[in-house]
Amino acid sequence: MDRLRFLECCDRASSDRDLSGGIGTLGEKTLHAVLKAYFEPLAENREVPVGRYVADIVGEDGIIEIQTGSFTPLRPKLSAFLEAARVTVVHPIPRRKWLVTLDPETGEILSRRRSPKTGRALDALPELYRIAPFLIHPRF
Repeated sequence: MDRLRFLECCDRASSDRDLSGGIGTLGEKTLHAVLKAYFEPLAENREVPVGRYVADIVGEDGIIEIQTGSFTPLRPKLSAFLEAARVTVVHPIPRRKWLVTLDPETGEILSRRRSPKTGRALDALPELYRIAPFLIHPRF
C-alpha cells in the first residue's frame, strides 16, 4: 500500500465531508470513500450501475467492491457481479486503531487514545466463511 497516497485520500475525504457519520454517496462512511479514492482515482469509475446493483469501482481490471462491514449483504451482489466481470473484494483490517472523540460543532479533537484491539489477517476468516461458495469462482 502506498502510504503517502492513502494519506492524501484521507485528507481529501475529510476536507470534502461532514465527519458526523452516515454521509456521502449512498450513505457511505469516510473509510469507504477513502478506499474508493485510493483504489480508483477516476470518479467516473466509482459508483457504477451493474445490473440492478451499484459497484464501488468498475475498471479495466473488473469490479472492485469495498466491504468494511459484514460480508453477508455482499452475497447477492457477488452473484450478479461475477456474471459480469472479474471481482475483487477489499476488506480493510486496521492493524492499529485510534479512538477519537470530536466536538460536533467545531470538529476539534476532544480526546484520542489507542484501541487495545490489534487487527490480524485471521480476522477476515469469519467474513470469508459467509461468502465461501464464491471463493472458488474463476472470476473471484
